[in-house]
Amino acid sequence: MGDDAELLLEMHRALLAELGARTIYRRAAALVRDEELRNLLAGFADDERKQIDELRTTMTALGGKPIRRSLRRTLLAEALAWTIPFAGPRFALRICFDAEQKRARWYAHFHEYLAARGERRFDAALQRMFALKQLHTHTLQA
Repeated sequence: MGDDAELLLEMHRALLAELGARTIYRRAAALVRDEELRNLLAGFADDERKQIDELRTTMTALGGKPIRRSLRRTLLAEALAWTIPFAGPRFALRICFDAEQKRARWYAHFHEYLAARGERRFDAALQRMFALKQLHTHTLQA
């Protein structure tokens, strides 16, 4: 990353991914039959809402103008979720697992980049965002 504009662009991409994750977890929770998995996914959807709020707050503090929603991400996530009744949840959850891993790396990178610049006010928020993605990854792996 070279400057704040590039950092905000990367955060925008992360926000798009989080919006898609919120949609897939919310819809998947409604489509899976297993009650334990349904509750887990509903909890993930709630986690994503908080993650999105925290990412938007961080972006705003850095001078960005975070989006509120993405129709494209919503439609793609809905399409993925609707594979569940036909193929079961494994395929969709594998994609979610891969995406959670990627977002964890992004948040670690954002933290490292800002820390290297001496910007420490976002340490706690970015560490929380990274930890949540790690938790989701480990949970989905099981």
